[in-house]
This record gives sequence, structure tokens and C-alpha cells, in this order.
Amino acid sequence: MLLREMKLPRLAYNWISGIGFIVAIITSILMTFLYIVGIFAKVTNPYLGIFLYMVLPPVLIGGLLLVPAGMIKTWYKFKKTGVESYPAWPYFDLNKKSHRNAALLFFIGSIFFLIITAIGGYEAFHYTESVTFCGKTCHSVMKPEYTAYQNSPHARVACVSCHVGPGADWYAKSKMSGLYQVYAVWADKYPRPIPTPIANLRPARETCEQCHWPEKFFGAQQKSFNHYMYDEENRHWPIEMLIKVGGGNPETGLTSGIHWHTFIANKIEYIARDERHQDIPWVRATNVKTGHQTVFQDVDNPLTNEEIDAAELRVFDC
Repeated sequence: MLLREMKLPRLAYNWISGIGFIVAIITSILMTFLYIVGIFAKVTNPYLGIFLYMVLPPVLIGGLLLVPAGMIKTWYKFKKTGVESYPAWPYFDLNKKSHRNAALLFFIGSIFFLIITAIGGYEAFHYTESVTFCGKTCHSVMKPEYTAYQNSPHARVACVSCHVGPGADWYAKSKMSGLYQVYAVWADKYPRPIPTPIANLRPARETCEQCHWPEKFFGAQQKSFNHYMYDEENRHWPIEMLIKVGGGNPETGLTSGIHWHTFIANKIEYIARDERHQDIPWVRATNVKTGHQTVFQDVDNPLTNEEIDAAELRVFDC
């Protein structure tokens, strides 16, 4: 009679499952409230996003997992002590009201959980791709770079547009790399100053050229640089430069200028001696259409054939 009068199965009444229920309910309410606040209040605090999309979801999942964990623990306890008689394996019987109530609760909770997971996953993806996340949250150690970015011509371009680019593969690579970066910041082991990511930066042909069309002919561009002398009067010292940007489609128009190496008909490869790629003793230019190759070497300190065969050959892009 006691089991029939209970609203939920007897196994659900234990302190572990109770804590799980409370944690899941409180977390769900808190996530819903913060999400609504973020929509209508237009809150831009970066730590709100971390708390909402990265801290609370694992807490919610942990609370939900505590419910069946407590039930299984209680089931093992009853079997071991013999306080109550239970079958050898857990079972589910819709003829019992307590089981029907549990099924209804599980169904409603699952729908709510799926909705929260879908919204949270979508928002978490976009939040970790946002400039706020990159510049103010995890990458606070890069404050100088973030300040320069805000005053650069790319201030309206998201950081990930260049540092990650489109596609799921590079998104996954960036997040895996970010795990160590989080550890390095937490353990205060990151290098100072932050080095340029030469080794693992995505090729510019897959990022920069999404906006900067290499086949577009720009011709020459005039640039003005304002400097001031170090004398007492700080005299103005303007420098005017005519930069031959060039560009163009080799099939239809002129190809020239400083971006000659980015044209689809040209392929420039090089070998660097140092990690910063400042010492480049070997360069090879290939005409993709004809296959003609021209190799340039440092005449004072050339590479040997063995060094060329063992070296990393990199493609020169933007």
C-alpha cells in the first residue's frame, strides 16, 4: 500500500537523488533567468557568458546524473541488506502510478533539457567565437593585442574570422589548442611577450582571402605617414608613399605589384632557418600554368642538398 501511495518510485527517495533534483531545478531556473536577462538587458559582461554557457550546463548535467545514481545506490543497498525485496534487475512498469509519474517527469524533463541544451550549445558556440570572449575573457593576457585590434582596420572583423576561419575541423583544432592556453594562463606559464603563431596559424588563403580577393586589381595606393622629430619643436615629418599594391587576374588582366605572390598562377615556397622565419636562405617560385620553376638561394650561406631535403617547405601567402 505504501508503494502505491507514493508519487515516485521508492528508490527515488534518497538524499543523493534529492540533491540531484534540487541542483537540476535551481540550475534550470537560474539558466532561464540569466538567458532572459541577457536578451532583454543586453548585458555585455564577458563573465556572464562564461557562467551561463560554460559553468551552469555541466552543473545541470551533474545534478541530473545524481538522480539515477542515487536510485541505483539505494537499489544495491536494498538488495544487500534485504530490507525490501527487489527483482534482480531494475524494471519499469507503467501499471504502477509511481512509475507513470516518474515517466511523465522524465519526459517533461527531457524535453526541457533538450531545449536548454540546443539553445545553450548554440549560444556557447557563438559566445566562444565572439570578440568579447577572445579579447576580454580567456585572452586577457593579450590586452595589448586586443587594444591594437580595436584601433585597426579590422576592428569590425571577428577575431575567429582570421585566427580560426570557417569549417568544423579548424574550430575543433582551435578549441583543443585553447585547452592548453587556459592551463598556461592559469599556471602562469605563458610566454612574455606572446609570440606570433607562425607554426600553427591557418593559411591566409583560407582566411584572409575570404575578404581580400587576390584577383582584384587595385593599382597603386597612396599612404601618408605622420612622424615628428625628436627636436625641441617636435617638427612635423610627413612621409608620402605610393604603394604598388597591384593585383589582377592573370587570365584577363594585369598582374603586378607587391601581391604578385598571391595570384593563383604563382606559387612561392621558402625554407627558413629560424623559428621566426626571418632568415630565409632558399625561395622557389613556380608558374602553376607552365610548371617553370626559379630557385633563389643565399649565395653567402647557401643550404646544402641534405638541408633542403630535411627542411620544412612552407608556402608564402599573405
